[in-house]
Amino acid sequence: TYRLYIFPAVVALSSLLLIVFAIFPQVAKLISNQKDEGELINKSKFLESKAQALESYDSDDLARKVVIALNAYPGSKDFEVAIGLLQQLAAQSGFKIASIVLGNTSKTSSGSESYELKMEIIGVKSGLPVLLNNLESSPRLIRVKNIEASSVNNLQALNVSLVVEVLYVDLPQSFGSLDSSLPEFSQADEDLIAKLARV
Repeated sequence: TYRLYIFPAVVALSSLLLIVFAIFPQVAKLISNQKDEGELINKSKFLESKAQALESYDSDDLARKVVIALNAYPGSKDFEVAIGLLQQLAAQSGFKIASIVLGNTSKTSSGSESYELKMEIIGVKSGLPVLLNNLESSPRLIRVKNIEASSVNNLQALNVSLVVEVLYVDLPQSFGSLDSSLPEFSQADEDLIAKLARV
């Protein structure tokens, strides 16, 4: 009497169990595998284009740009080079350095670091604009923070107390992951490198 009901119920239950425990996991795994395959294909294409871009770079030109950039914006304090540069700029402007004192170190809002050098220099009045211009167009990033000048016996000689900020930046320890895109030089970057090269 109940055979007409039991048999379809057993078949339906068996089919439901088969779908839930066998077919559905296989379909889900197939969809996941297809998704993974698509991601791998996209990653492979990206890495291939990245490798082609790296091969197209001129390593000598990149090395030249790095040297130019690090001369202007070094990755260390490099006191000796900074002091030597200031002595050279002062001498070109007709000034003689009486003393140099190392001041505070600080961090700027842009992430750069800097340290102060306070100089007592002696020279002629006409050389002061030349000195300031030389500091402004220095091959290394230097900012004039404070300047005080006083004449000596109403003559053309000047005593100048000058505080400059010498900028530097910590070099990055990592250059991005394998999946990160390559940085590109913008036209502004190229113009800046060309300007630094001229200086």
